[in-house]
Amino acid sequence: MIEEPAAIGRVTRSSTRGFVGAVRLPEPEIPVFGAFCLADAQRGQSAVIGLIYDISIEDDAFARQMATSEGLAPEQLADARFNRQVPVEFSALAVGFRLPGGFRYSLPPQPPLTMAPIHPLASAEIRSFTDRPEWIPLVLGAAEIPADDLLAASLRLAAEARPDAERLPFLVAAGRECARLLSHDLSRLDNLLRTLQA
Repeated sequence: MIEEPAAIGRVTRSSTRGFVGAVRLPEPEIPVFGAFCLADAQRGQSAVIGLIYDISIEDDAFARQMATSEGLAPEQLADARFNRQVPVEFSALAVGFRLPGGFRYSLPPQPPLTMAPIHPLASAEIRSFTDRPEWIPLVLGAAEIPADDLLAASLRLAAEARPDAERLPFLVAAGRECARLLSHDLSRLDNLLRTLQA
């Protein structure tokens, strides 16, 4: 069995298209936009691979009250930011799933259950999952999310998970795949490639 990195949160709701997780600050590794993560499904028989596309920090009555106060002392700000547990919610788009025999690049047969732990994908698994470009169409075809920005961010993170010598060839191959998939929409392709280069 693959040893997962420490959990970054737990599933609060899910569907076959993705899942939402919650974590409380402070945490050593708050999720970042475009990061790869996974959550167990089918009683541990599979794990859904997701890309984090939205992160929101929830407020509460105390935070609103402090925000409208004048002249907050540095100690009060530090207490509010680091000592109090602030809820963070993040959403992940499903881009595949892992079975004991390897990865599948399609929507999962079942979503993760609520309270399932969500783990960041280890660098070795990011490399393995992104070696094939079949997950890219699931991102490009996602509606109502910043798909192009998400794809560019996740491609950069996938490149960073590789040795220096493999990064540029990986990004060039990914750019070619995007060009093939978006050959009918050159304006979108141009914007995506500019975002990826930024």
